Amino acid sequence: MNENLKYSEQGMALTQDAETLYLFSYPDPASPLARELQRRGLWQATLRGQPIASGLLTLTGAPWTGGWGHTGPEMHYGMSFSREQAVTWLRQDVASAEATVKRLVRVELTQEEYDALVDLVFNIGSGNFDTSTLLRKINAGDTEGAIAEFARWNKAGGVVLAGLVKRREAERVLFLLGANHLRRAA
Repeated sequence: MNENLKYSEQGMALTQDAETLYLFSYPDPASPLARELQRRGLWQATLRGQPIASGLLTLTGAPWTGGWGHTGPEMHYGMSFSREQAVTWLRQDVASAEATVKRLVRVELTQEEYDALVDLVFNIGSGNFDTSTLLRKINAGDTEGAIAEFARWNKAGGVVLAGLVKRREAERVLFLLGANHLRRAA
């Protein structure tokens, strides 16, 4: 149904704006390692590429992340890579998110709705999207209910993160813009 849609430049800009580009690996912000680094006041130094004390590496940092939020089995502590590699990973990760949206959404989407959902899936993962109330409401035709669900995806490790609040609002606004376009066309 949405097979002809492709992630737009507007969508890619949303993803790149929401994700900081790191050319090295860092622990997931909700991981035990990151929490300990935060507790010790070392988190910002870690995000500037400072080495992590070997004694702390007994804590898991999984999933290790790099580029624009890329995670995967190839990611591990101590990695560095080029911007070109980060772009390649971003395109792969976005393609996976696009496939998820196309597979799971059973109603016609506007470009803006599609872009908002691809960014959401890119960030929260296909498994979370697959079981979400947001998806259920979209597929039931409850656009207003779906729009309200974006704000619920603002936590990592059970903690509300300002960056996720901002990202969900940007996705919600983009989705709403698309929903309004569809209403005007009807």
